[in-house]
Amino acid sequence: MSQTALFAFVVLPTIAVVVAMIYVMWSARTSKRTAQVAIVASVVLVVWGVMTTVLTLRGAYIQPDLHRPPTVGVELAISLVVLAFFLVASPSLRSLLTNQRHLLRLNVWRLVGAVFLALMFAGQAPVLWALPSGVGDVIVGSTAFWVASRFDQPGGKRLAIAFNIFGLCDLVVAIGLGVTTNPGPAQLFHTTPTAEIMTRFPMALVPTYLVPLAFVLHIVSLWQILGRSWGRPALEAPALGRAALGR
Repeated sequence: MSQTALFAFVVLPTIAVVVAMIYVMWSARTSKRTAQVAIVASVVLVVWGVMTTVLTLRGAYIQPDLHRPPTVGVELAISLVVLAFFLVASPSLRSLLTNQRHLLRLNVWRLVGAVFLALMFAGQAPVLWALPSGVGDVIVGSTAFWVASRFDQPGGKRLAIAFNIFGLCDLVVAIGLGVTTNPGPAQLFHTTPTAEIMTRFPMALVPTYLVPLAFVLHIVSLWQILGRSWGRPALEAPALGRAALGR
């Protein structure tokens, strides 16, 4: 595939994900405090995306040699730790991520997995990685809105749990095969071609930016569906305030 096509099918969806995340957080605000948190979180999301794009353009994620840890893997691990820290530390941020339908719909970006399949057919990505990763992502992306629409129907929560678990497993498989088919100390499968294209612009945006967000979306959604402690649903806050005032 040409760079122009990859830009259209990877960079534009990445921008759309950022815009959608900002909308989800802003629409869930219920107070001045949560509005401020939504603004800060949105700025952080944009800055992170811009920095990742710049690093990708500079080739920062290309494996420098066969002995250093995979740069993409290191970036992914750091991103997950930082995102988890922000969620644990900020109840206000958690309150902005309580609309299950929105959380599920955001996974539509996984249709980008079709690009993996296109790269496979073009001989630019290994079948061992692209086939399971691409098919899995397309399944998640194409069913995201359907699963969201059935969330409040009988069996909807069980369907959402299965959807999230499948989505997480797909991400784990994609990351594992991506690392083990890419030149470096963790390479186990010597394929032709390798998965090196995922360390270059614009494909590197997927594992370094979109995948951490996808991990968090699945975990946040699952955590709430399973009844774990979370921030109070933002949509319920006004009603709770009126009840406290005796209105």
